[in-house]
Amino acid sequence: MKKYLVLLALLAVVVMISGCTTSPTITTKNFSASGISFQYPDTWNVTSQVSNNSTQIMVANSEFLSTNGTKGSVVLILKLPKTSDNNMTQTRQELITQAEQSGQNATNTTINIAGVSASDISYSGKDTLGNNTYARLVDFEKNDSLYLILFATGGGADTNASKPYFDVIVKNFQVE
Repeated sequence: MKKYLVLLALLAVVVMISGCTTSPTITTKNFSASGISFQYPDTWNVTSQVSNNSTQIMVANSEFLSTNGTKGSVVLILKLPKTSDNNMTQTRQELITQAEQSGQNATNTTINIAGVSASDISYSGKDTLGNNTYARLVDFEKNDSLYLILFATGGGADTNASKPYFDVIVKNFQVE
């Protein structure tokens, strides 16, 4: 009986140790332009275009850049003036409908970002070649501007490995 208790205790320790996971430490850089600031993975590249009416920012990993966008992870950020033509409710529903029609697993929730409540839609599935894909759209309004943040991973890149990198941007995203 004592032998079984020792074996059971040893097994419990092994299960507890194997169940413990650590999140990766992600070193970051800061981006700031047009009233938008956030941290992003320091191994990723950022480009931006600022015009009178909009701001476009792309943050991409090296795999995305080296394959001309056919494989890897990318974040697209748009800042647009809020107008009556910008109807995100319809855009959100279209995204969910497209995901469901293609058999992808979609979720729709609300998060807090930049001090406001935001829509957060994500889905995962397969592309036409059978590769895993992941997309996430976070959108919100603040100070008469509409913000859209689209996260995407595909082409056979590791979709689960990209999510902590996306979270770095979401958790640190700020607007003036």
